[in-house]
Amino acid sequence: MLVTPDAVAARRAEDALWHATDAVVHRAGAVGALPPPRHPARKAVAHRALAEPRPAPAPPRHEAWVGEIPAAVPPPRGTAGRWAVDLAVPAPHLAAAVGRALGSLPRGLGTTSTEEPGAVVRSWAPWQAAVLAETVERLDQVWPAMLAELRESVSQIVLLGGRAISGFTDFTTHGAVFVNAARLNAGRDGLPGWVRLADALVHEGTHTRCNAAAFSTPFLTSATDPRHSVMTPLRPDPRPLTGLFQQTVVLVRQTLLYRLVHRCAPLSDSQREAVADRRARLLEKAFQGVDTLGRHRAALTPAGEAVHAQAAGLLAEEAERYEARAARLRGGRA
Repeated sequence: MLVTPDAVAARRAEDALWHATDAVVHRAGAVGALPPPRHPARKAVAHRALAEPRPAPAPPRHEAWVGEIPAAVPPPRGTAGRWAVDLAVPAPHLAAAVGRALGSLPRGLGTTSTEEPGAVVRSWAPWQAAVLAETVERLDQVWPAMLAELRESVSQIVLLGGRAISGFTDFTTHGAVFVNAARLNAGRDGLPGWVRLADALVHEGTHTRCNAAAFSTPFLTSATDPRHSVMTPLRPDPRPLTGLFQQTVVLVRQTLLYRLVHRCAPLSDSQREAVADRRARLLEKAFQGVDTLGRHRAALTPAGEAVHAQAAGLLAEEAERYEARAARLRGGRA
């Protein structure tokens, strides 16, 4: 089921999505050097092919598909522990995704009062790669099923500079997750950098998982008006129902993450308290998501209803654990 990590199901969904992507690329008559299989830039090529008229036949050229140049898609580099993932460098398909993300923000949020761009792709520094390696090691310890799913769904991690965007995914560059570089630093709330990065990877990786799953299994009925928007727990602006659906799955998973980190990870007392505080806030937002989605059950397919039911059930279990812990703490102070 979608709410809990499942690497096998993720692989099946990815296989179906990339099979269809390659079919689009080949039908469009792409010639020359293409981005490698299952690369986010290859997905961007497919979307471009769908959006533009098919070009007239031309002699083969040793170049990439229109809009991509070979030098713009560097070979994957680096591994993070047990996860061979591309640590992205600036490239056209990523810059285009950032532009779309900035354009989707509520008016004024994508700009700054200085010359600094609202968001821009940055290259990885060695210390940032080291934080990622630690994050992967810790995630493998506390939630190996989540890491296994991430390895199936996410092929590229993109660092963002600027203050406008904390993180995002873009279906046009499926497989890439965008994370603000500030989330690799320790937070003012006391959370260590590896926990904040794990949070970001679970969040954005879950959106990636949902996108692939929805390609093969609709979770909203075809009659759902895509223009209908609702308020959601994680955004200040109204979002389509598909956004609410995905946010609900994301929030339940984040709640699970923080419970496992609190229970299993090596943390100082202040860090453990910060993790507990973050979990409490996520639990509240997750209940908001489940409750709001429940008011729109008519828009859910049977698969969507099953996901909602699983989310509600897991969240109820998390709330019971949280209350039991709070009661023990109160008893200890009595």
